[in-house]
Amino acid sequence: MLKIVYFGKTSFALEYNEMTVLLNPGIWNEEPVVPDDFGARIVIATNQSEDAVGNAATIAVNSKAWFLGNQGAADKASEKGVKPWLVHILESEVPYEIPDLKITPYALSRIDEGEGGRIENLGLYIEIGDMKVGYLGDAVIRGPFEQFDMDVLIVPVGGDGVFQVKDAVSLCIDAKPRVGVPMRWSSEEDPKKFSKYIQQFGQGISPVILEPGQVLKVFWAAGNEFRYELD
Repeated sequence: MLKIVYFGKTSFALEYNEMTVLLNPGIWNEEPVVPDDFGARIVIATNQSEDAVGNAATIAVNSKAWFLGNQGAADKASEKGVKPWLVHILESEVPYEIPDLKITPYALSRIDEGEGGRIENLGLYIEIGDMKVGYLGDAVIRGPFEQFDMDVLIVPVGGDGVFQVKDAVSLCIDAKPRVGVPMRWSSEEDPKKFSKYIQQFGQGISPVILEPGQVLKVFWAAGNEFRYELD
């Protein structure tokens, strides 16, 4: 069973057996989304923005966890105290593997609304246990994710430099994950629209809206029947 814990915005933890992978523990409105004392084995930031890196360095130091990210995110984590031997730079299409976990990053991007242009962002294809999870972080482009076999697809829906709702829905319809999870919305209407359109047009896809603190459990029953539960 894979447990997907939602903290808010783009922050999630994937828990499988004794392993916890923390994604984008950002700082929003000067407040961390994930507590400093959260325990993880691996901490990942998909870009160097504060709303992605946040307090990842503090969590990694406290947990003695690996920090994974692109060059910009790794540099920021190092500046904030993560030891060099615990920093691993993710390169596009080069898998990172340990037992029960394989992470393949892909070069995507987000719009820099402050200074214009684009900021590099990594989309992650995560194979953890017997589950396949797509996580797009702060993405405004889909890259190759429409081609992947995914049990769960976690996608931003809020505009503000990332996917609009219609773009997130379009990706889900093309990719056909078993579960589609919206994140990083700026309006409460965004996830509702996402869920409504997936139900209307995304045949075979279950939209799941998570609130901060909720846990999505996904598992295979009787070996070949995909199921999910929401706590």
